[in-house]
Amino acid sequence: MLDVQRGHGRKAVEPKGVSGEHMLARHLPYVVPIGDDVVILRDGDIMAAFMVDGIEALTAELAAVADLAEALGGVIAQAGPDVAFYVHRLSNPASVAMPPIDGDGFAAAVDRAWQADLQSMGLRSRRIMVTVVVRPMTLTSLWARISGGSKRDLLAMRERRIARLNEVVGHMMGALSAASPRRLYLAEGEWLGVLQACVSGIYRPLAPGAEFRPLADLMAASRVDFRDDTFVVFGNDADETRFGAVFTYKKYPTETHAGVFDRLDLPHDTVVTHSFTPIEQFEALARVQRTARQMRAADDAARSLEAQLVDAADDLASGRISFGLHQASITVFARAEAELDESASRVRSAGQRTGGVVVREDIGARSAFFAQHPGNHSYRARAAMISSANFADFAALHANGEGLKPDRTPWGAPITTFRTLGHEPHRFSFHLAGRPGERTVGHTLIVGRTGSGKTAAIAFLMAQAQRIEPRPRIIAFDKDRGLEMALRALGGSYSAVRMGEQTGFNPFRAEGDARGTAWLTDWLGALLSQDGAGLSPMQAEALAQMTASNADSDPALQTISHFRSQLRGVDDKQDLYTRMAQWDEGGQHAWLFGGTDADPLHFANDVTGFDLTEVLDIPNVRTAWLSYVFRRIEQTIEDGRPTLVVLDEAWKLLDDAYFQSRLKDWMLTMRKKNVAVVMLTQRVSHIAESRAGSSILESIATTILFPNSRNTAAELAPLGLTDGEQEFLMSSGSGHRYASIRSGDSSVFVDMDLGALGSLLTGLVSGPGDERSPPGWRENPAFWKEL
Repeated sequence: MLDVQRGHGRKAVEPKGVSGEHMLARHLPYVVPIGDDVVILRDGDIMAAFMVDGIEALTAELAAVADLAEALGGVIAQAGPDVAFYVHRLSNPASVAMPPIDGDGFAAAVDRAWQADLQSMGLRSRRIMVTVVVRPMTLTSLWARISGGSKRDLLAMRERRIARLNEVVGHMMGALSAASPRRLYLAEGEWLGVLQACVSGIYRPLAPGAEFRPLADLMAASRVDFRDDTFVVFGNDADETRFGAVFTYKKYPTETHAGVFDRLDLPHDTVVTHSFTPIEQFEALARVQRTARQMRAADDAARSLEAQLVDAADDLASGRISFGLHQASITVFARAEAELDESASRVRSAGQRTGGVVVREDIGARSAFFAQHPGNHSYRARAAMISSANFADFAALHANGEGLKPDRTPWGAPITTFRTLGHEPHRFSFHLAGRPGERTVGHTLIVGRTGSGKTAAIAFLMAQAQRIEPRPRIIAFDKDRGLEMALRALGGSYSAVRMGEQTGFNPFRAEGDARGTAWLTDWLGALLSQDGAGLSPMQAEALAQMTASNADSDPALQTISHFRSQLRGVDDKQDLYTRMAQWDEGGQHAWLFGGTDADPLHFANDVTGFDLTEVLDIPNVRTAWLSYVFRRIEQTIEDGRPTLVVLDEAWKLLDDAYFQSRLKDWMLTMRKKNVAVVMLTQRVSHIAESRAGSSILESIATTILFPNSRNTAAELAPLGLTDGEQEFLMSSGSGHRYASIRSGDSSVFVDMDLGALGSLLTGLVSGPGDERSPPGWRENPAFWKEL
């Protein structure tokens, strides 16, 4: 194979002065493009390729994982012996940089610390490329050579093969739609970039230039020297020089399942390559039947294996599977030999955990290195016969969700980036995918028991949201002052609602237009019906007339006392007048809406927080206060500025008949006005069993869920989780700050440990009375610098 082509005999006849780059080019099969999506290879093969995003195997339904593997295996089984398949899985350093938060405030300090930690993690970007190669049929190719067909005949033959290639690729992409395939084009640079990374270990986009140049020459920009079981790729400078090694499977696992090779996703620069070249059905069937007969004749004890061979022969004969020659290789790259040895050790261990045996190639390193490239079928020294189903298991198109790309993020940039448990970056956004500026749903539910980290998580996300332009308005409804320090550190105002303490709220002055009058009528009707006694038609009509009259009144008369005095004229035996007494002067709750001047409630500050601890367990007061503040929020967000509304213990805040009937429309209004509502709760059942629970769950686009061993399947059932998600969330977390993030149809497990923030973390999680709080911190806007 390669040794024949590149051995001493070849060297003896090589013209002197031939560069290493040219020598490298002779082993790369790429010749010229046909159009922008097909490439002619050496020996007349043609190829096309597509990338796939993959599916999140850890979090997907088991049936979805099995269906994808079955679809991949099925397409290959039907393709025929003239079609070869390659799957490359490229692991390179990920770009984790986000737009920085400017300034010298708390949010900027948090961002600098977090981004520095992300850069130090060595997170990986994993690309999965599927290549389809159509080979010339042996008889057709032979006849063309013997007959010396005309140029027109040869071009027609080529066009038929291109049509066949496109047919196979189109069918394959359709069958693998769950993995989000996209066709590759040379002009975009990604296709050749991935293939060149198989040589250099460095991914960078590469596209053909305007002048004609064989693609192999274009890609042979490095010199590669092989030294026993190590090779060296010399770059343009020392920083681009890489040391490498190639591993291949000497022995396959005895059993396979979809994703059996997922363990090879390591935090190193690697290229995992699977190649599969089908063999004729009659030849494969003969081999399988011969092996079964030999085992039977030898009275082999492995009866189960014999039965599997019989089943395989039946599946092969019926066309459900095909057999072919397969080789799996793992090429690992490093900046130094010591680093390479460490990486190679991890590759060897990962290979063992797959149930197989991998070897580091020495004599066969050259052939294994070049066998990575589509079309180099003859370079494979360890090709073994497997079924199309085995290949689908080995080359499973699995991935971890990387989140939304900036051009699919409605707020124009990710809120932050987390590390997935697969050591990849996940760009977090509250919203579902959409164009920048598009107002998709961003409502989010965060669930975690006490101590799980949910309060720290939302405090961190509020700080990270400051990178969005324009900066989001933040309005938070807090419990037990858990978010007070974070909100004040962000430069916000914070106040507590205290029973009996005048608020100055005056809804009768604040609601003066037609929409306000309609809202005030509805709101008063609900407020005066809290004891379960509804309004008669006559009372409802009277309220509507009086709110309309209030809008035209002198400002000095737009008070609750004056409005109530007008209720004496209603012919209902002063029922409404009496009901309103508790909210009027002298009443139990007169402190709440007794303002006589312009309403002081505003959201002029970028960050505003309220502590509702005292009123949280007093339903009528809580609902009256919150419903009015929500109305003022509606008025504020008319400007369309990005806004976060955070509700701690959301189930209790909204557990009321008033919100039960109105929350769905309110959440829709929030979405249309560019608002993401973030709700926190300790248990799913708290939300599901509350009166507004169904509206909440229907409105949620994103969930952040923390695991806890006390979670049960029944507890988690309302969220409609997969088996993998449920198992993860019912674990203890093993002392880690792991969480499950689901957004739309995508789900991923991430590490939300914020320890890298150091002392800044205190500013996110400290509550009242915390001994780490500096004296007089509420009066010092820069208190966080003293933590």
